[in-house]
Amino acid sequence: MADTTGPSMGPTRRRIATGMTTVFVVLLVSMLALGTVMVLLQLVGVLFLNAALVESAVTALAPWTFGVGGTLGIWTLLLAYAHGWKSNE
Repeated sequence: MADTTGPSMGPTRRRIATGMTTVFVVLLVSMLALGTVMVLLQLVGVLFLNAALVESAVTALAPWTFGVGGTLGIWTLLLAYAHGWKSNE
């Protein structure tokens, strides 16, 4: 049975939450793709004993990966608020 005691989502709030969910998915996929590429490049560098490849993969991709990850974390909190989450719950 659904909880009907909370606030209902109006059409504007629903559109905002839908748009924010789209941005969330893009950020999530981007972070996972960047992290995967970084780890795979490092793995190739380790397998071929190429320390320069490992270091350059981190140097090139780590700032972007962690930046997108940080943005995703903040966006997740904002998205939770858009969906009606309260910090005291």
